[in-house]
Amino acid sequence: MSTFVHCRGCGAQIHETAPTCPKCGAPQVVAAATGATVAAPLAGTPSAYSLVPWYRRRWFVITSFLTIPAVTGLIALTGSMHYDAKGSVKTFPKNFKTGIIITSVYYLYTLTTPIGSTQQILCFLMTLVISLVMGFKR
Repeated sequence: MSTFVHCRGCGAQIHETAPTCPKCGAPQVVAAATGATVAAPLAGTPSAYSLVPWYRRRWFVITSFLTIPAVTGLIALTGSMHYDAKGSVKTFPKNFKTGIIITSVYYLYTLTTPIGSTQQILCFLMTLVISLVMGFKR
């Protein structure tokens, strides 16, 4: 008599000896070097990057840095900023945080200068360069 089990990925009923699900392709068991079988992780298991708060992720840091650098400076002052590099969570180096904080302070200073002044143009260029470097950091 055949025994059926539920797929670890989609929940469909499959034969207990199936190495992968014919419906979704999720692996069911992984053979170890000793010949024993080890259960495969569930497909919906959250990655470490999904546990990072949304305001500390790279997409939010870059977006806020381009729109309101003072918010990004506050985030940089209060903790680390993270990005996902091929499945592992990494933090931005200290020199990025220092550059963000300096640019944020400079941005607040340029709010008091006349529109179109050299200080505002320089602040815009610094913000753009740091954002591009952060965006392409891997």
